[in-house]
Amino acid sequence: MVWDIDRLTRTPAELETLIDLAEAHGVALASVGGEVDLGTPQGRLTARIKGSVARHEVEQSSRRLKRKFLERAESGLSHGKVAYGYVREPVIDETGTVRGYTELLHPEQAAVIQTATKRILAGEPLRAVASALNETGSMSPSGKPWSGTTLRQVLLRDRNAGRRVHQKQVIGKGNWPAILDDDSFDRLVALLRDPRRRTGNNGGVKHLLSGIAICGNCGERLRGAAEHRYGKKKQPRSYACQNCYKVRRKADAVDEVVEALVIARLERPDAADLFAGDSDAMTRATSEKLAIEARLDLLADQFADGLITGSQLERGTARLRPKLAEVEAQIIAASPSPEYAELVGPGVRARWEGQSLDRKRAVIDALMRVTVLPSGAGQRFSPEQVEFEWSL
Repeated sequence: MVWDIDRLTRTPAELETLIDLAEAHGVALASVGGEVDLGTPQGRLTARIKGSVARHEVEQSSRRLKRKFLERAESGLSHGKVAYGYVREPVIDETGTVRGYTELLHPEQAAVIQTATKRILAGEPLRAVASALNETGSMSPSGKPWSGTTLRQVLLRDRNAGRRVHQKQVIGKGNWPAILDDDSFDRLVALLRDPRRRTGNNGGVKHLLSGIAICGNCGERLRGAAEHRYGKKKQPRSYACQNCYKVRRKADAVDEVVEALVIARLERPDAADLFAGDSDAMTRATSEKLAIEARLDLLADQFADGLITGSQLERGTARLRPKLAEVEAQIIAASPSPEYAELVGPGVRARWEGQSLDRKRAVIDALMRVTVLPSGAGQRFSPEQVEFEWSL
């Protein structure tokens, strides 16, 4: 029993299935508004007419809602629950009537996003930043401690830069204040979505050049090994190649050489230019990125219109994705890095010593390519065994 036949289903395909079942099993459908016998031609005609009318009402309602949502989006109005970093305040007219709502920054939460962005752009891993937030007592949007995954999701929201998204596309500016400026947000997104970005437990790295320095024999990355003992013999902290086992050097000696090179480079008069970026290269890479994204959108539209098959869409996407990742990496390389500006100029050594291990690693990785050369057994360490090539 149903209230009316159009409440049973509003999908014609489902109605036809019900009609077939009713006919096969001799079922009579009772409704509060009267009986509809699906076993007779007249009853089936009545059911189909009511089902079609109901379907029409559903489609009309859906169309009106979609149009309303689009109008709100184009006006920059927010939709859904209040996002992390914001508070929603009522707009009250002179009569005391609530006429709408406006979104303002939540001072503490907005500061969390700004601080996390600055630290990540300065080279700190997501997990390390999340751990630091937890130490301050800050909580994630769910009221639980921060994790690297949750922090990444919050930081990648377009609304942080004041951008309104509709159906997964940015269509303009929202009517709320931005937490991050466009440049910082774009660099953050490019960095977090860079496929070359290391996603392991970087927060646990304890050696300055582990995973950065390169083996001069086989080209693999060297790994740091903590100090340990073999009976009465002490093995100092070291960098070693775990691929060819031909290179092992005392970590303290290698660190000293590399840090001296970095400090000397940052003290030079032109050091500020190191992190200024390349605006021309960034413009070219950004234009190419937009062109590739447009081609991906075109492929999706052609598939939706039935002009290409699913396999053709998959092949086209597979060819374009690596190109997109490449230009996004170029954008990162060409972007300015103002968060490193405090390191350049006189007094670098004192400021360098005050930096976190993660930030030092980020600066070294950006500035230079470090290669540790092999030497014969029993040879003492020499600074010449550390080769470097400036990247900036």
